[in-house]
Amino acid sequence: MTGRVWQIVIATVLGVAVLIGLGAWQLQRLQWKEALVAERDARLDAAPVSLDQALKDFDADRSVEFLKVAASGAFQHKAELFMLATEGGVPGFQVVTPFVSTDGVIVLIDRGFIPEPLKDPAKRPESQPQGEVSVVGVLRRHVKSRGPFTPDNDPEANIWYWWDIPAMLAHASVAPDARVAPFALHLPPGEGPKTLPTPVAVDEGLTNNHLQYALTWFALAGLLIVMSGLLIRQTLRKRD
Repeated sequence: MTGRVWQIVIATVLGVAVLIGLGAWQLQRLQWKEALVAERDARLDAAPVSLDQALKDFDADRSVEFLKVAASGAFQHKAELFMLATEGGVPGFQVVTPFVSTDGVIVLIDRGFIPEPLKDPAKRPESQPQGEVSVVGVLRRHVKSRGPFTPDNDPEANIWYWWDIPAMLAHASVAPDARVAPFALHLPPGEGPKTLPTPVAVDEGLTNNHLQYALTWFALAGLLIVMSGLLIRQTLRKRD
């Protein structure tokens, strides 16, 4: 074979090795993601744990994401926070309210969606239950939740674009020495009558496209082999 052919062969072998390696890596990622999805589904199907147990698990560095958590206490409606959102194409806000449990723990609770015209609580007085209530929410830690193109939060206007739990607690005038939960709870949609705010499905953030990615890399490896074979044949014909 000519030097030109050897160059094509070596480049093809290296390229195929890289592409197959990327495909194999995506298959490993697929197994990891499937395990996460199975763990999430099991937690969402399980009975809720207490807020105290969730805090103990968090402090023990156990995985707590997507746990269902039950708590009793009172909402601090005067400290409502508003996270910009859309639902069904309607602009509005997710209402995030500090909740003081009967044990004195403060946790932020995403109560659901309201259309933008109803941001003023005076327009929805029925949306603020008073006294002690019991809730069950899905736990999310919201670590590094700001996207690269997400605007910065605007505490002065009380409009939040991404989850910054310490800043949100500070804006809600939570005392620095208060016992706070380092996560948030999201109230899931129920089967009862619709109320305001309207709970929405929690953002699961566990898309699983790794199989498609793996197949793409393997397909590119096969395509590279075919194209290289055609180039080698063309090179040999020119030599002859």
